[in-house]
Amino acid sequence: MIQVFDKQIDLKVYRFLIRRDQHSKSQDLLRRRILKSYELWREVRKAQSEGRKILFQGISPALFAYPVVKPNSSFIVTDWTRKLYEPIWNFLPSPPWLTWIHKKVLNKQKSIIGLTDAVVEEIAKDYSVPKNKLRKGRLPFSFDLDIFEPSPDRQDQQIRILFVGGDMYRKGGDVLLQWFLEQNNPNLHLTLVTKTLAVDHPKVDIKTDINFGQSAHRQLFKSHDIFVLPTKCDAYPIVLGEAACAGLAILTTKNALGAPEVIRNGVNGYISNSQTELLQQLSELVQNKPLIESMKRNSRQFMEQEFSSQLVTDEFIQYIF
Repeated sequence: MIQVFDKQIDLKVYRFLIRRDQHSKSQDLLRRRILKSYELWREVRKAQSEGRKILFQGISPALFAYPVVKPNSSFIVTDWTRKLYEPIWNFLPSPPWLTWIHKKVLNKQKSIIGLTDAVVEEIAKDYSVPKNKLRKGRLPFSFDLDIFEPSPDRQDQQIRILFVGGDMYRKGGDVLLQWFLEQNNPNLHLTLVTKTLAVDHPKVDIKTDINFGQSAHRQLFKSHDIFVLPTKCDAYPIVLGEAACAGLAILTTKNALGAPEVIRNGVNGYISNSQTELLQQLSELVQNKPLIESMKRNSRQFMEQEFSSQLVTDEFIQYIF
Protein backbone atom coordinates (compact mmCIF):
# COMPACT_ATOMS: atom_id res chain seq x y z
CA MET A 1 0.00 0.00 0.00
CA ILE A 2 2.86 2.38 0.74
CA GLN A 3 4.00 2.24 -2.88
CA VAL A 4 0.52 3.26 -4.05
CA PHE A 5 0.83 6.66 -2.33
CA ASP A 6 4.60 7.13 -2.24
CA LYS A 7 5.64 10.37 -4.00
CA GLN A 8 1.97 11.11 -4.74
CA ILE A 9 0.93 12.70 -1.42
CA ASP A 10 2.42 13.90 1.88
CA LEU A 11 2.61 10.41 3.37
CA LYS A 12 3.49 9.34 6.90
CA VAL A 13 3.68 5.64 7.79
CA TYR A 14 3.32 4.01 11.19
CA ARG A 15 3.84 0.26 11.46
CA PHE A 16 1.69 -1.41 14.11
CA LEU A 17 3.38 -4.78 14.03
CA ILE A 18 3.93 -7.24 16.85
CA ARG A 19 5.69 -10.34 15.63
CA ARG A 20 4.60 -13.71 16.97
CA ASP A 21 7.31 -16.33 17.40
CA GLN A 22 6.93 -20.01 18.18
CA HIS A 23 7.56 -19.42 21.88
CA SER A 24 5.03 -16.60 22.27
CA LYS A 25 2.05 -17.27 24.49
CA SER A 26 -1.33 -15.75 23.64
CA GLN A 27 -1.40 -13.76 26.88
CA ASP A 28 2.08 -12.35 26.25
CA LEU A 29 1.18 -11.42 22.68
CA LEU A 30 -1.97 -9.63 23.86
CA ARG A 31 0.02 -7.76 26.52
CA ARG A 32 2.56 -6.57 23.95
CA ARG A 33 -0.22 -5.47 21.61
CA ILE A 34 -1.88 -3.43 24.35
CA LEU A 35 1.42 -1.74 25.24
CA LYS A 36 2.08 -1.05 21.57
CA SER A 37 -1.42 0.39 21.21
CA TYR A 38 -0.53 3.34 23.46
CA GLU A 39 2.09 4.33 20.91
CA LEU A 40 -0.49 3.85 18.17
CA TRP A 41 -2.89 6.17 20.01
CA ARG A 42 -0.27 8.91 20.09
CA GLU A 43 0.29 8.61 16.36
CA VAL A 44 -3.44 8.65 15.60
CA ARG A 45 -4.08 11.68 17.82
CA LYS A 46 -1.17 13.50 16.19
CA ALA A 47 -2.44 12.68 12.70
CA GLN A 48 -5.94 13.87 13.59
CA SER A 49 -4.59 17.12 15.04
CA GLU A 50 -2.71 17.72 11.77
CA GLY A 51 -5.88 17.15 9.76
CA ARG A 52 -4.49 14.03 8.09
CA LYS A 53 -6.52 11.21 6.60
CA ILE A 54 -5.93 7.93 8.44
CA LEU A 55 -5.86 4.67 6.51
CA PHE A 56 -5.59 1.38 8.41
CA GLN A 57 -4.30 -1.62 6.51
CA GLY A 58 -6.46 -4.36 7.95
CA ILE A 59 -8.95 -4.47 10.82
CA SER A 60 -6.45 -5.22 13.60
CA PRO A 61 -4.73 -1.80 13.80
CA ALA A 62 -8.11 -0.09 13.53
CA LEU A 63 -9.34 -2.18 16.45
CA PHE A 64 -6.46 -1.18 18.73
CA ALA A 65 -6.84 2.47 17.69
CA TYR A 66 -10.61 2.40 18.24
CA PRO A 67 -10.69 4.38 21.54
CA VAL A 68 -9.05 7.46 19.99
CA VAL A 69 -10.35 7.45 16.42
CA LYS A 70 -13.06 10.00 15.71
CA PRO A 71 -16.21 8.57 14.09
CA ASN A 72 -16.28 8.65 10.29
CA SER A 73 -12.76 10.07 10.06
CA SER A 74 -10.64 7.05 9.10
CA PHE A 75 -10.55 4.29 6.50
CA ILE A 76 -9.74 0.58 6.42
CA VAL A 77 -8.36 -1.26 3.40
CA THR A 78 -8.50 -5.06 3.59
CA ASP A 79 -8.76 -8.23 1.55
CA TRP A 80 -10.09 -10.47 4.31
CA THR A 81 -11.97 -10.85 7.58
CA ARG A 82 -12.30 -13.80 9.92
CA LYS A 83 -15.87 -14.40 8.78
CA LEU A 84 -14.72 -14.69 5.19
CA TYR A 85 -13.40 -18.22 5.72
CA GLU A 86 -16.35 -19.76 7.57
CA PRO A 87 -18.01 -21.34 4.48
CA ILE A 88 -14.68 -22.99 3.59
CA TRP A 89 -13.45 -24.05 7.02
CA ASN A 90 -16.85 -25.18 8.35
CA PHE A 91 -16.16 -23.77 11.80
CA LEU A 92 -16.30 -20.35 13.45
CA PRO A 93 -12.91 -18.57 13.27
CA SER A 94 -14.76 -15.47 14.51
CA PRO A 95 -16.80 -16.18 17.67
CA PRO A 96 -19.87 -13.96 18.24
CA TRP A 97 -18.09 -11.65 20.69
CA LEU A 98 -15.26 -10.98 18.23
CA THR A 99 -17.67 -10.46 15.36
CA TRP A 100 -19.50 -7.87 17.48
CA ILE A 101 -16.22 -6.02 18.18
CA HIS A 102 -15.19 -6.04 14.52
CA LYS A 103 -18.66 -4.81 13.57
CA LYS A 104 -18.20 -1.79 15.86
CA VAL A 105 -14.75 -1.07 14.43
CA LEU A 106 -15.84 -1.35 10.80
CA ASN A 107 -18.93 0.79 11.22
CA LYS A 108 -16.93 3.56 12.90
CA GLN A 109 -14.92 4.15 9.73
CA LYS A 110 -15.81 6.66 7.05
CA SER A 111 -15.26 4.00 4.38
CA ILE A 112 -14.09 0.42 4.03
CA ILE A 113 -12.07 -0.31 0.90
CA GLY A 114 -12.31 -4.02 0.09
CA LEU A 115 -9.79 -5.37 -2.38
CA THR A 116 -12.01 -8.16 -3.71
CA ASP A 117 -15.70 -8.53 -4.49
CA ALA A 118 -15.81 -11.42 -2.03
CA VAL A 119 -14.69 -9.37 0.97
CA VAL A 120 -16.91 -6.38 0.08
CA GLU A 121 -19.98 -8.61 -0.09
CA GLU A 122 -19.03 -10.45 3.10
CA ILE A 123 -18.48 -7.25 5.12
CA ALA A 124 -21.90 -5.97 4.10
CA LYS A 125 -23.57 -9.25 5.02
CA ASP A 126 -21.78 -10.32 8.21
CA TYR A 127 -20.89 -6.96 9.75
CA SER A 128 -23.94 -4.93 8.65
CA VAL A 129 -21.81 -2.18 7.12
CA PRO A 130 -24.02 0.08 4.95
CA LYS A 131 -23.26 -0.14 1.25
CA ASN A 132 -22.63 3.61 1.09
CA LYS A 133 -19.57 3.01 3.31
CA LEU A 134 -18.16 0.25 1.12
CA ARG A 135 -15.75 0.77 -1.75
CA LYS A 136 -14.16 -1.72 -4.10
CA GLY A 137 -10.47 -0.99 -4.58
CA ARG A 138 -8.08 -2.32 -7.18
CA LEU A 139 -5.40 -4.53 -5.75
CA PRO A 140 -2.19 -2.46 -5.72
CA PHE A 141 -0.15 -4.54 -8.16
CA SER A 142 1.06 -1.68 -10.33
CA PHE A 143 4.59 -1.96 -8.96
CA ASP A 144 4.67 -5.64 -9.91
CA LEU A 145 4.25 -4.66 -13.54
CA ASP A 146 7.65 -3.00 -13.27
CA ILE A 147 9.24 -5.89 -11.39
CA PHE A 148 8.13 -8.74 -13.64
CA GLU A 149 8.89 -9.13 -17.33
CA PRO A 150 6.37 -11.08 -19.42
CA SER A 151 7.18 -14.72 -19.96
CA PRO A 152 8.18 -14.93 -23.65
CA ASP A 153 6.63 -17.12 -26.32
CA ARG A 154 8.83 -20.14 -26.90
CA GLN A 155 9.04 -22.21 -30.05
CA ASP A 156 9.97 -25.43 -28.24
CA GLN A 157 7.39 -27.89 -26.95
CA GLN A 158 8.44 -27.64 -23.32
CA ILE A 159 5.75 -26.61 -20.83
CA ARG A 160 6.99 -25.30 -17.51
CA ILE A 161 4.60 -25.33 -14.53
CA LEU A 162 5.17 -23.23 -11.41
CA PHE A 163 3.76 -23.54 -7.87
CA VAL A 164 4.57 -21.07 -5.08
CA GLY A 165 3.35 -21.61 -1.53
CA GLY A 166 5.00 -21.81 1.87
CA ASP A 167 2.13 -23.93 3.20
CA MET A 168 2.53 -26.77 0.73
CA TYR A 169 -0.58 -28.69 1.77
CA ARG A 170 -3.11 -25.91 2.38
CA LYS A 171 -2.19 -24.39 -0.97
CA GLY A 172 -2.46 -27.73 -2.78
CA GLY A 173 1.14 -28.28 -3.78
CA ASP A 174 0.88 -31.91 -2.71
CA VAL A 175 -1.95 -32.72 -5.13
CA LEU A 176 -0.18 -30.90 -7.95
CA LEU A 177 3.01 -32.88 -7.32
CA GLN A 178 1.08 -36.16 -7.26
CA TRP A 179 -0.60 -35.25 -10.56
CA PHE A 180 2.77 -34.43 -12.12
CA LEU A 181 4.36 -37.70 -11.01
CA GLU A 182 1.57 -39.59 -12.78
CA GLN A 183 2.19 -37.86 -16.14
CA ASN A 184 4.14 -39.43 -18.98
CA ASN A 185 4.67 -36.24 -20.97
CA PRO A 186 8.43 -35.67 -21.47
CA ASN A 187 7.82 -31.98 -22.25
CA LEU A 188 6.46 -31.16 -18.79
CA HIS A 189 8.58 -29.60 -16.07
CA LEU A 190 7.45 -28.65 -12.54
CA THR A 191 8.99 -26.14 -10.14
CA LEU A 192 7.79 -26.03 -6.52
CA VAL A 193 8.72 -23.02 -4.39
CA THR A 194 7.98 -23.84 -0.75
CA LYS A 195 9.55 -24.00 2.70
CA THR A 196 10.83 -27.57 2.86
CA LEU A 197 10.36 -30.50 0.51
CA ALA A 198 12.45 -33.36 -0.84
CA VAL A 199 11.61 -34.91 -4.21
CA ASP A 200 13.93 -36.95 -6.41
CA HIS A 201 12.67 -36.53 -9.97
CA PRO A 202 14.57 -35.27 -13.03
CA LYS A 203 11.70 -32.99 -14.09
CA VAL A 204 10.91 -31.53 -10.65
CA ASP A 205 12.82 -28.59 -9.17
CA ILE A 206 12.43 -27.64 -5.51
CA LYS A 207 13.36 -24.11 -4.46
CA THR A 208 13.32 -22.94 -0.84
CA ASP A 209 15.42 -19.77 -0.94
CA ILE A 210 13.55 -17.38 -3.26
CA ASN A 211 13.05 -13.81 -2.00
CA PHE A 212 10.61 -11.32 -3.49
CA GLY A 213 11.96 -8.88 -6.05
CA GLN A 214 15.37 -10.47 -6.40
CA SER A 215 16.74 -11.48 -9.78
CA ALA A 216 16.09 -15.17 -9.10
CA HIS A 217 12.48 -14.38 -8.20
CA ARG A 218 11.87 -12.43 -11.40
CA GLN A 219 13.59 -15.03 -13.54
CA LEU A 220 11.56 -17.79 -11.91
CA PHE A 221 8.28 -16.37 -13.18
CA LYS A 222 9.71 -15.32 -16.54
CA SER A 223 10.95 -18.84 -17.27
CA HIS A 224 7.60 -20.59 -16.72
CA ASP A 225 4.37 -20.90 -18.66
CA ILE A 226 1.60 -21.96 -16.25
CA PHE A 227 1.09 -20.98 -12.63
CA VAL A 228 -0.94 -23.50 -10.64
CA LEU A 229 -2.36 -22.99 -7.13
CA PRO A 230 -4.87 -25.71 -6.12
CA THR A 231 -5.48 -23.96 -2.80
CA LYS A 232 -7.93 -25.13 -0.15
CA CYS A 233 -8.28 -21.66 1.37
CA ASP A 234 -6.97 -18.16 0.54
CA ALA A 235 -8.37 -14.63 0.76
CA TYR A 236 -6.22 -13.26 -2.02
CA PRO A 237 -3.04 -15.12 -2.91
CA ILE A 238 -0.51 -12.41 -3.82
CA VAL A 239 1.25 -14.83 -6.13
CA LEU A 240 -1.73 -14.82 -8.50
CA GLY A 241 -1.15 -11.14 -9.18
CA GLU A 242 2.57 -11.75 -9.58
CA ALA A 243 1.91 -14.55 -12.06
CA ALA A 244 -0.49 -12.37 -14.05
CA CYS A 245 2.02 -9.50 -14.14
CA ALA A 246 4.64 -11.95 -15.37
CA GLY A 247 2.33 -13.09 -18.16
CA LEU A 248 1.59 -16.67 -17.11
CA ALA A 249 -1.51 -18.75 -17.68
CA ILE A 250 -3.07 -19.21 -14.22
CA LEU A 251 -5.07 -22.07 -12.70
CA THR A 252 -6.50 -21.98 -9.18
CA THR A 253 -9.62 -22.98 -7.27
CA LYS A 254 -12.64 -20.96 -6.20
CA ASN A 255 -11.19 -21.16 -2.67
CA ALA A 256 -8.79 -18.40 -3.73
CA LEU A 257 -11.50 -15.86 -3.07
CA GLY A 258 -9.74 -13.00 -4.83
CA ALA A 259 -8.92 -14.96 -7.98
CA PRO A 260 -11.67 -13.31 -10.10
CA GLU A 261 -9.80 -10.02 -9.74
CA VAL A 262 -7.04 -11.23 -12.09
CA ILE A 263 -8.35 -14.37 -13.81
CA ARG A 264 -10.88 -14.42 -16.65
CA ASN A 265 -12.05 -17.99 -17.13
CA GLY A 266 -10.89 -19.39 -20.43
CA VAL A 267 -9.10 -16.14 -21.32
CA ASN A 268 -5.96 -16.11 -19.17
CA GLY A 269 -6.61 -19.17 -17.02
CA TYR A 270 -9.23 -21.07 -15.06
CA ILE A 271 -10.90 -20.82 -11.66
CA SER A 272 -11.95 -24.38 -10.85
CA ASN A 273 -14.66 -25.57 -8.48
CA SER A 274 -12.37 -28.14 -6.87
CA GLN A 275 -8.85 -29.51 -6.91
CA THR A 276 -10.08 -32.44 -9.00
CA GLU A 277 -11.58 -30.14 -11.63
CA LEU A 278 -8.40 -28.04 -11.65
CA LEU A 279 -6.24 -31.08 -12.40
CA GLN A 280 -8.60 -32.10 -15.21
CA GLN A 281 -8.34 -28.62 -16.74
CA LEU A 282 -4.58 -28.67 -16.33
CA SER A 283 -4.38 -32.05 -18.08
CA GLU A 284 -6.25 -30.58 -21.05
CA LEU A 285 -4.32 -27.31 -21.07
CA VAL A 286 -0.87 -28.91 -21.25
CA GLN A 287 -1.98 -30.56 -24.50
CA ASN A 288 -2.72 -27.17 -26.08
CA LYS A 289 0.43 -25.08 -26.44
CA PRO A 290 -1.21 -22.36 -28.59
CA LEU A 291 -3.87 -21.79 -25.90
CA ILE A 292 -1.16 -21.56 -23.23
CA GLU A 293 0.68 -18.88 -25.21
CA SER A 294 -2.57 -16.97 -25.78
CA MET A 295 -3.41 -17.07 -22.07
CA LYS A 296 0.08 -15.82 -21.22
CA ARG A 297 -0.30 -12.79 -23.45
CA ASN A 298 -3.80 -12.11 -22.11
CA SER A 299 -2.61 -12.16 -18.48
CA ARG A 300 -0.05 -9.44 -18.96
CA GLN A 301 -2.33 -7.37 -21.19
CA PHE A 302 -5.14 -7.51 -18.61
CA MET A 303 -2.86 -6.37 -15.78
CA GLU A 304 -1.51 -3.48 -17.85
CA GLN A 305 -5.05 -2.34 -18.67
CA GLU A 306 -6.63 -2.75 -15.22
CA PHE A 307 -3.78 -2.25 -12.75
CA SER A 308 -1.58 0.49 -14.14
CA SER A 309 0.15 2.58 -11.50
CA GLN A 310 -1.82 5.74 -12.24
CA LEU A 311 -5.16 3.94 -12.36
CA VAL A 312 -4.67 2.27 -8.98
CA THR A 313 -3.37 5.43 -7.30
CA ASP A 314 -6.07 7.71 -8.70
CA GLU A 315 -8.80 5.38 -7.48
CA PHE A 316 -7.48 5.21 -3.91
CA ILE A 317 -7.00 8.98 -3.76
CA GLN A 318 -10.56 9.49 -5.01
CA TYR A 319 -11.94 7.20 -2.28
CA ILE A 320 -9.98 8.80 0.56
CA PHE A 321 -9.78 12.46 -0.41
